[in-house]
Amino acid sequence: MACNPRLNEMSDKRRDALLPTAGVLRRAIEVYLAEAYEGRIPPAAARVLPGPDFDVAEYLMGNTVERTPAPAEFQDVRSFALRLGNALYPNMKLKLSRPNPRSAYVFSVDLHDAFLQAPGDSPDQAALEDLKRHNSSIALAVRAAWEAAGLPTEKSFLRQQIEQARRKKEHRTADDAG
Repeated sequence: MACNPRLNEMSDKRRDALLPTAGVLRRAIEVYLAEAYEGRIPPAAARVLPGPDFDVAEYLMGNTVERTPAPAEFQDVRSFALRLGNALYPNMKLKLSRPNPRSAYVFSVDLHDAFLQAPGDSPDQAALEDLKRHNSSIALAVRAAWEAAGLPTEKSFLRQQIEQARRKKEHRTADDAG
């Protein structure tokens, strides 16, 4: 694979410490696809799955991944998204982002349906609400499957932050008592 010039600015060591491994990213995509398509993954969605041996940074800077901001150098990208969809809605995304600039990337699901609105008196309103409930249930299933697989998620990141704060508080309390 040709070297992507937009990867040059961040040291490989620092970048690799923040990114999931190729195996972790591939597993997160596999889990998402299995939940979103109930095991019947369409070829278009399966094509996004990287091969068994790939460079994570190159993959994330490739054509199949959306970036925010889009034209940014690797170190300036806030999030990466794969528009994997689900059986009823093609725009749902697997998202990879850092909760803060020093943290490792975590997985989340972007429903990408909040902007969809139909007036209450519209014949489409009930169907749209059903679609949103469907998307939400899939997102919950994907997140639960990621958690069960031990993959890094927003929820696991928050648990770690809470645990670190608890330990720091206990340490300060012990120092004050001593």
